[in-house]
Formats: sequence, structure tokens, C-alpha cells
Amino acid sequence: MIAGDVAVRDWVNAQTQTLTGQGKPLSGAFLHEQASPQSGAYCVIYQLQGSSDLVAEQDSSLATVSLVFLVYSMTQQASSVAAAALASAIEQLTGNPVPCGPAGADITILASDNLRGPVFAPAPAEEFAYQVTADFLLLAQP
Repeated sequence: MIAGDVAVRDWVNAQTQTLTGQGKPLSGAFLHEQASPQSGAYCVIYQLQGSSDLVAEQDSSLATVSLVFLVYSMTQQASSVAAAALASAIEQLTGNPVPCGPAGADITILASDNLRGPVFAPAPAEEFAYQVTADFLLLAQP
């Protein structure tokens, strides 16, 4: 089994050239809600479906995981722009293996599929939120 939400969160946070960090659309990706930055946006990743082995062997290193990304901000524009940038980054995961996950985990994103969004998602905790969902094919190296 692979903790897909953790692995993909680390991939999002590693996209410092285009997606995350100061001056980028997202301040970061997290596994639980944060206090919103005064300007900018952040995303929270939730795993909708547990990773499951793709073959009959119990110790398969391949798994799929379905994730939802909720992109929060104090402004609709910042939330919308960040969600669109996130969806674009996910869309680029088309079969070129990309390392991800916590240090030493040796997990690779092989591809993404079934990308949906961004879609406006009203949320009580924040003024503006957009949702992006996608499935990921992950490989864990022993």
C-alpha cells in the first residue's frame, strides 16, 4: 500500500519553479486546513479512494489513488488561478515518471488520469475554494 496523498503532496510542494512558493500560485500543499495567507492560496489534499494493488500479488508495487485537491484563498482570483495552475501541472503527468513522496520513500508518479476541475466549491471555513480531482498511478520502489 502507498500513502498516495502524502506522496502527491510532496510532489506538489517540490514544484517550486512553477507552482509553489513565494510569488507562485500556491503557497503549498497540506493534508489538513491551514490559516490562509493574506494573499495567495494553498491546497489541502484528501484521498478519496485508498490505494489498491493492480495485480493479484499482495505485494504489488503499483497502485492507483484518487485524490481531491481543495484550493483555498481569501480572494476568488487567487483561488481560481492557483487551481488552474495545479490542474495544468497534474495534466502534464502523462507517462514520464516523476519521483515524489517523503525523503527515502522512493515513490514515482507514473501517470495521472481522470482530471476534473477546477470547479468552484463553496466552503464554510474560507471565502473561496476551488476543487480539482485526479487519479494517479504510483510505483513504490522496494
